[in-house]
Amino acid sequence: MKRSLRRKYTKLFVYFLLSALSIIIAFPFVWLTITAFKSYPDIYAYPIKYLPTEATLEHFDKISSMQFGVYFRNSIIVGFGTMILSILIALFPAYAFSRYRFRGKGALLITVLFLQMFPQVVFLVPMFKFLGAVGWLDTYWGIIFSYLPFTTPISIVFLRSFFIGVPKSLEEAAMIDGCSRMKAFIKVIFPVTLPGIAAVGIYAFLFSWQELMYSMSILLSKDRQTVPVFLSLFIGQYQTRWGPLFAGSVLSTLPPLIIFMILQRYFISGLVSGAVKE
Repeated sequence: MKRSLRRKYTKLFVYFLLSALSIIIAFPFVWLTITAFKSYPDIYAYPIKYLPTEATLEHFDKISSMQFGVYFRNSIIVGFGTMILSILIALFPAYAFSRYRFRGKGALLITVLFLQMFPQVVFLVPMFKFLGAVGWLDTYWGIIFSYLPFTTPISIVFLRSFFIGVPKSLEEAAMIDGCSRMKAFIKVIFPVTLPGIAAVGIYAFLFSWQELMYSMSILLSKDRQTVPVFLSLFIGQYQTRWGPLFAGSVLSTLPPLIIFMILQRYFISGLVSGAVKE
């Protein structure tokens, strides 16, 4: 077999494999969306009806009557709050780990990584008591603060790898031109590492957007609860109300999808660059 023909068949096989994987990955979301527009007879029909007999908005009307918009707003506030604070808190420690040498640096970095080993449930009761003591239970600040111990350490580690990849000569040149270290960081380092910052921000947002255990435990009133808590209302011991559950799930995927589409270029380049820097 000629080399050009073999290369052609290899490329066709790769395309076929990627297409099959794309269909497998996309099928759950497609099924979720289709089912959200099915009536209950179509949802529970046997054999399975893959397409609705007649599209309906009854499930969207149902979640709208249950004030889904309030839960959605709360998730937006918590998600962006967690994202912004995680970046602000992790930015300068990550920069210090990448640029300075100081006693205990290695041990401190290992400690940051060590915190990621513990499951979330271990900190739930201490966090609940602490937030109750400071009066932050059932508040946006309380739930955002409870997420920071899980988003900040990994944000520090990721950002550190991005900062290491930026040559020190860029900062030195800026400082020779009259910039202070802070000004050099803002004008030189920050724009260069923006892909990494975007990747960290998306991670923090997605973490808070899908988290259920803390939001269900710390947010006690319906006026503060988030979308995962709302969706859990449709899952009972003896019955699951698939229609409203899928309708709410479809709407809940929109903000992460929009954010990822807007920051896709930064996110992908950030992940790739972060994977090769030491």
